[in-house]
Amino acid sequence: MLSRTKITPRSRRHEGLANSVSSEVKMYKITTDQMTQIKAVVSKDLKAQEAVFNTLDFNPYDDEGAGGYDSVVMERERYESERKERTGYPLDYGICETDERAEEIKAGAALSEAEEQALNENIFDGDDTLIVITELSDGTDKVLAVTVQQIWGQAGIHVINFIGFFSNDDDAQKAIEAADFVTFDES
Repeated sequence: MLSRTKITPRSRRHEGLANSVSSEVKMYKITTDQMTQIKAVVSKDLKAQEAVFNTLDFNPYDDEGAGGYDSVVMERERYESERKERTGYPLDYGICETDERAEEIKAGAALSEAEEQALNENIFDGDDTLIVITELSDGTDKVLAVTVQQIWGQAGIHVINFIGFFSNDDDAQKAIEAADFVTFDES
């Protein structure tokens, strides 16, 4: 189901991506100096935050599951294009089961919940782009970093977009909702 709400704990599909994923949120360790730099820009614009993020030399493999939360994501423009393509050929993409229903969908009929689920599963199948919340800590303070990460097969996981630093989960969730992405809950 499409989600514009709180991202959920890592799905089983992606458990193998981090060294360990558990219900306990672990922290990505940073130095006190790095935390001071991050806290100085938390309330500033994205450009200032991104400059500090880039100095962290953040490696998704070093978080040992510290992200704790992720969701499959796609840029809104691409999602809308994929959706349009598939609703134009609903039978071919497994959205519905009969020619009659396919014609109704092509004519603009609303999709049932099951058809929406089938459509979105088809759109997001094999898409390994994730939006991830990572808790950063120097052992005393903590902040959240929201990134978009992509799995490049044998080339591994890469951060492809930095959304920002946040002092709390509510602010991180608001930023995710405001970002130009569509998230998909695989459950």
